[in-house]
Amino acid sequence: MRIYHYTFSLFISLFLASLSQPVFAQQEINGLVKDLQSNDPLVGVNVVVKGTQNGTVTDENGKFLIRTNEAFPLTVVVSYISYTSQEIVVKNSKRITVRLQSSEVQLSDVNVLGNRITEKQKESPLTVESMSRIGIKETPAVNFYEGLGQLKGVDLASASFGFKVLNTRGFSSTSPVRSLQLIDGVDNQSPGLNFSLGNFLGASELDVQKVELIVGASSAFYGPNAFNGVISINSRSPFDKPGLEVSLKAGERDMFEGALRWAQVFKNKKGEQKFGYKVNLYYLRAKDWAADNKSATPQSLTGEHNPGGYDAVNTYGDEFITGTDFRNAPGSYIGLGTFNRKG
Repeated sequence: MRIYHYTFSLFISLFLASLSQPVFAQQEINGLVKDLQSNDPLVGVNVVVKGTQNGTVTDENGKFLIRTNEAFPLTVVVSYISYTSQEIVVKNSKRITVRLQSSEVQLSDVNVLGNRITEKQKESPLTVESMSRIGIKETPAVNFYEGLGQLKGVDLASASFGFKVLNTRGFSSTSPVRSLQLIDGVDNQSPGLNFSLGNFLGASELDVQKVELIVGASSAFYGPNAFNGVISINSRSPFDKPGLEVSLKAGERDMFEGALRWAQVFKNKKGEQKFGYKVNLYYLRAKDWAADNKSATPQSLTGEHNPGGYDAVNTYGDEFITGTDFRNAPGSYIGLGTFNRKG
């Protein structure tokens, strides 16, 4: 009997302890989420009880329902993409309505650069190869103009160290008499030489934004000078990239190339860009060739030890006559052999 007495006492103690603990009923939070301007319901809005993982999303009608064991008042966080989040304090189970304000993002100004080739013209049977600013930086060539020789259907001829000639569609020439070169829409042709000067007097690489090469005859779009194609170079606007940029290159044959670009933009009192300018300085120095080969040519009739001289590779002296000295009155010199006149 004593054992049963202890068991009954333990049961009574546990029952009284359970009554002393607070008991909360499950709460329901229901509501509707709409757009503030259009008053349309928003679908898929996140609704979460603050400080908990208890939450849900709105249905196709913008409604939501959350069941929680937390006691009122509660704070509900309502968030949605491209809308400003809100925190709502809920004091009872009465239905709530939330109107979200769309968040506006102020973008920076966008500059639209015109192109002489319209989209309709690009759809015509023209072969247009282009090199962007990124392509100019990544080209393995010495400069961007020489890098154009890597484009499809283009052959590059080096007339000199700083004068490159582009040929397309099977034409081959050391002077670009068949190509039209434009820099910001302006013809780069020299009036005296009657052909474009390539990049010898062209744009600095620091100031080039994009190069477009129209391969083949383009007379219908650019006139009769574009018989072999068009090289269109667009320079960089000071509004796109203000500030200072410097480029230095060095190489063999005493080659040195330096370029400097300075661009500045002025704003009005409202902070709007109204005026801009840019200054470009470019310097190129190199030895085109080294004329120091004094050996005799295969066509020389005499050797290097001939008293009258000989025909060397890098010296004048290809006029010769046996036994005659052109420096004085013609006369016969015994043992002179062949005399080469210095040109």
